Amino acid sequence: MSKNNPIPVGIYRHYKGNKYEVIGFSKHSETLEDMVIYKPLNGESCTWVRPLSMWENTIMVDGKAVKRFEYIGTSKRRDELGDAHRALLSTMQKCEKINFDNLTKSRKTLLERRIAALKISLDLVEKELWHNDND
Repeated sequence: MSKNNPIPVGIYRHYKGNKYEVIGFSKHSETLEDMVIYKPLNGESCTWVRPLSMWENTIMVDGKAVKRFEYIGTSKRRDELGDAHRALLSTMQKCEKINFDNLTKSRKTLLERRIAALKISLDLVEKELWHNDND
């Protein structure tokens, strides 16, 4: 959980048993209430939003107070994508620092193509991390 995230991003179990993945946070446009953006992990490709206060509250089930959503861990795939993103970004930044003036024309072309490929890879990983709701 970062200072910008009110709860950990990851997998949660609803008190009825279904699992959901928290993928981000937002604010309600009218009330500025904190919202949780999540998706079901049952194959549906939709994205849902719910007030954070409702996400975190406890409810009574059979006379017992239980959490509406219980955190059960991170998404392994999201962790792997995050690691890949950091590695790609680091490699691209190192490539961009290379002094092009000292390179032969063929080496310069090769480096430019590698940087372009790294940028494409970064874009694809970012889409998967933050925009794709179909996994």
